Amino acid sequence: MSLLSFRKGQCVKIGANEFLILQRLPEDNWQLQNATTGEWCKFTEEDLLDRYSKKELSFIVRGNGDYPLTEKLAQKLTHDLAAYPSQLVALAQNRVQYLKEVDRRQPIVIEPKTLCPLIELVSQRLQDANPPGWYTVYRDYCKWLAAGRDVRAIVLRYADRGHRGTRVRAEVIAVVDQVIEELYMTPERKRIPEVHFEIVRRLDDENKFRPGYDKLPIPSRRTIYREIARRSPYEVMVARYGKRRADMEFRISMTGPETSRVLERVVMDHTPSDIIVVDDHSMLPLGRPTITSALDEHTRCLTGFYAGFEPPSCLAVMRCLKHAILPKIYVPREFPSIKNPWKCYGTPEMVVVDNPPEFHSIHFERACLQIGSDIQYAKVRVPWYKGKLERFQGTLNRDLMHGQPGTTFSNILERDDYDPSKHAVVLLSTFREILHKWIVDVYLQTPHRGIKDIPAHKWHSETTGLPPRLPPSATELDVVLGMTAQRVVFHYGLELEGLKYNGPELGELRRRLGARLKVELTFDPGDLGHINVLDPLKGTYIFVPAVDQAYAKGLSLWQNKVVRRYAQRELDGRTDIVALAQAKAEIRALVERDFNRKSIHGRKRHARFMEDHTNSTLGERATYQPLPADSHGVIQEARDGTSQQLRQATGPVAEPQRSRQESAAAAGSIAGRPSFFTDDEALPVFEADLNLPRACATTTVPEDEAPAMRKPED
Repeated sequence: MSLLSFRKGQCVKIGANEFLILQRLPEDNWQLQNATTGEWCKFTEEDLLDRYSKKELSFIVRGNGDYPLTEKLAQKLTHDLAAYPSQLVALAQNRVQYLKEVDRRQPIVIEPKTLCPLIELVSQRLQDANPPGWYTVYRDYCKWLAAGRDVRAIVLRYADRGHRGTRVRAEVIAVVDQVIEELYMTPERKRIPEVHFEIVRRLDDENKFRPGYDKLPIPSRRTIYREIARRSPYEVMVARYGKRRADMEFRISMTGPETSRVLERVVMDHTPSDIIVVDDHSMLPLGRPTITSALDEHTRCLTGFYAGFEPPSCLAVMRCLKHAILPKIYVPREFPSIKNPWKCYGTPEMVVVDNPPEFHSIHFERACLQIGSDIQYAKVRVPWYKGKLERFQGTLNRDLMHGQPGTTFSNILERDDYDPSKHAVVLLSTFREILHKWIVDVYLQTPHRGIKDIPAHKWHSETTGLPPRLPPSATELDVVLGMTAQRVVFHYGLELEGLKYNGPELGELRRRLGARLKVELTFDPGDLGHINVLDPLKGTYIFVPAVDQAYAKGLSLWQNKVVRRYAQRELDGRTDIVALAQAKAEIRALVERDFNRKSIHGRKRHARFMEDHTNSTLGERATYQPLPADSHGVIQEARDGTSQQLRQATGPVAEPQRSRQESAAAAGSIAGRPSFFTDDEALPVFEADLNLPRACATTTVPEDEAPAMRKPED
């Protein structure tokens, strides 16, 4: 770098203004002139040095009258020494020793008889076998002084040798640029050989009308590569792959939002696990469970998760949020092999999520409002806004799933000839255990580079003086994290998704507030065995069980929709409780029959239908009980006379005034309500084979047009 000082004629820059040093005044004062206005100013030397230390003052390198600073020399001073090849820097390091020796001998006359002895002396000291000539030393000395004794002024410019720019004729360049724009810079992404062939064709057509001495030369393929390389890589990617891909490839990653305490920011998202699990009973592959995770950004601790065959939905989000809030006391009891405690719990201050429908549902927004958590939605299609959780999910799949028998890998190209279904041996129960063990004993105990600490230790140290917040009771949390709805209370209770709910407390509420009372209620979509009805006067919820506990206890909302659709189609649209119970028994028989099929996608849907959604403290463990071996026969006999048996078993219905068409229409109107919990596209194999409606019907099927009931295949 240049070495300058406060002296007469030196230019300096103070703030945005440029000054010329005129002279030194008595008592360490300096007189400066504003280069723009011509105004004279007086500064103390201490003030100038202080401004230099605060980076408010800088010297301007411009040379002097004897040694002017040329434009090329000024351009060289803008390049850092690291930008030059190492051999050129080493050569300049030797050359500068000759210049310093000349500078120490000043004043001397710059001529051969004075410089040659100095050059010989320095070359012997440096053991330089190829010393420079006297005129080279003189020329470098002038540059060195003009640049303020900056070594960069004498670095050789080997890069400037040779011809500048392209040697291709302008007419050829015009054709090349046109073809590149038309073929290469397009979303179809033509290859360079195809671009070259088109250039050759066009130039050949052009040469047909030119005389022999003026024909355009055909450029080589390497020339086309060089012309493309001169273009901006960003613009090339925008034209060929789109702006989003280009922005992602050339984005600038900065530090995310800073946090100062635990649970200040909790990120939630879904990811499919890269492993195919096997059913514990039939030993057949079930598919890839979906994992919904909640990660605390401050400590990088996983506060909760939901793992099951439920696709991304509000149910999965609510269960993950509930698991994140509640303490994990069940871990050592359910999994004795886990050595460390999982101490992460508490209500998050802010939940950062993506933009799928389940995160925009009114149920999720109301639940976060009641527990006091703010919601922040990340930008669409920018996963790096949740980079910490994305990294955790990638680490989970790579560290735990990859390498296990049955892994699907993250990329299908990584599989080669590996068939995950044939090699899948990890049982569903084993998957739950290894997932808990990896989180508690591996991830939470591994040093994290981002926080420079162990996640479990950082959580413990951060929560020692400030324990996490919890809701007043787990029961109240169940109410808050449930779905919301409005229903009218009748003498028989109220009806929700085709099920009736009634109890003494609900009857007392109706007597106090009058008939046809419209109430707010919440229910757990994983267990329709009960609901919670809001008392508008007291502002509290009352527990109301389902009338038929044998059918509704432990039944999920999705399972109930499947049963109702099956009942409407196979049992002439009757949706009374007897028909639902009969349909439920028949569907479970068909599930057991079709479970042994080879389709993993179908078995995954069957496993989802068999899941038990009532237990949310064990990371949403999914369990099911297979039907007895002879159940197929019992169900088959029941189906042979379904309609006749149902009419004899039910007798007169509870409401004879309502016709069968009215009952079906009412059931259809309830089932037809839009909800983020529905998953009409993910039907089990048995329901798809029966050609059932893929959405809850809102119209009834005439009795004479009802399809004949079919027996299940053996």
